[in-house]
Amino acid sequence: MDEKLQAAAPEDGAYFYSASAKEEISRACIGHLRGDFGRSGEEFWVNWFTRSSPYETSAFKDELGKVFQAMGEQEVLKSRRHMLRFCSQHPEARIGGAWSTDVYGFSMQTKEHRYYLRCFPFAGDYNFYVYCYRKEHLLEKPLAKGSEAPAASHKKLPRGAER
Repeated sequence: MDEKLQAAAPEDGAYFYSASAKEEISRACIGHLRGDFGRSGEEFWVNWFTRSSPYETSAFKDELGKVFQAMGEQEVLKSRRHMLRFCSQHPEARIGGAWSTDVYGFSMQTKEHRYYLRCFPFAGDYNFYVYCYRKEHLLEKPLAKGSEAPAASHKKLPRGAER
């Protein structure tokens, strides 16, 4: 896969977060990955959250694996330290309106899908989310004016819940 992560456009901020079920259907959100690097910053924990989308096909799953591997080859998902280095090299990727100024957003697209990687390269919270969308629906229905990263959508891990 030749695609590289790019700093996402400011108007794409809402695509880095979960939305209402109705909104996610209209966006053709397929699901998202959530991960962290554990207490040491060198571990790797990840979970998939499906939306029961008709677009979650075996071809999509194969592509997601390749996209995830391509992101890993750029070392953003290698460790918390690597993520911090990658994000620091891309200050233009900060997500405006996020719960912290240290939240970064990147995108990658393929022929049929667009992937949004949200990064928080510090301990005490999940370090990354990858939201997956059917690209043609994003192009047909742009976000409403004024849509941005929802400030209240973030929850910190409770103390002691860090891995």
